[in-house]
Amino acid sequence: MDLAQYQQLAPGNMIYDKQQKAYVTGSSFRPVVEPSNAYSFLNSVRQVEAGMLPKESTFLGWYPPNGLVRLPTRRVEVGILRQALMSIRSNSKIAIRYQSMHHPDPAVRSISPHAIVFDGVRWHLRGYCYRHQEFRDFVLSRITEVVIEDNHGMDSVQDDSWQRQVALVLAPAPHLSQSQRDAIAIDYGMDDQGKLRIETREALLLYLLQQLPLYSPVGRCRHNHIVLDNREDLQPVIEHLGIDID
Repeated sequence: MDLAQYQQLAPGNMIYDKQQKAYVTGSSFRPVVEPSNAYSFLNSVRQVEAGMLPKESTFLGWYPPNGLVRLPTRRVEVGILRQALMSIRSNSKIAIRYQSMHHPDPAVRSISPHAIVFDGVRWHLRGYCYRHQEFRDFVLSRITEVVIEDNHGMDSVQDDSWQRQVALVLAPAPHLSQSQRDAIAIDYGMDDQGKLRIETREALLLYLLQQLPLYSPVGRCRHNHIVLDNREDLQPVIEHLGIDID
């Protein structure tokens, strides 16, 4: 849609400002083309303010002053990422020098990566670990060296936890008042039954629970606003992953 068409659809919505040499919204502005949701705007603001995107690459005009919680960025070396992506694309087995938090010194691991994973805070390289003989996630920022060994890596179809989908059903916590439960249902976009279904790969379940107010690595939190409504169905997976949730 060009400017002439838009002016025909919504006369008075925009006027030309000679000082700014640009079109700005008129006093009688009424939206004609609605964004899909509020986060189309909010995410653009966040990405511009965080320096992830230049403002010129978005459709943002004016937006209000805002505050952004800036978390520390986990540094990932471009060369390490490039080698990791090449190994995934060519289905190659690689040797990585990796600093695990379970050991004081870095060690060389042979792995067959097949995917990258973002847990909401940091990026991981997911692949088969030949030392432990299982599929694992390796924090990308803790990999200091990558050497491609051969092109006979482990196929991702053998990663059962990656291939399996699990569903979480969230509901407002029962200790809340009815008005509070209604507010939580609106907040999370729950359906008419006050439930929200989220599907994820089984391998990502721990990360999802960590991002939700459900996960407690030390003790159980008794002040959650939501609960896992289908915990019984997920209990075998929860126990296998060693997750402590309310």
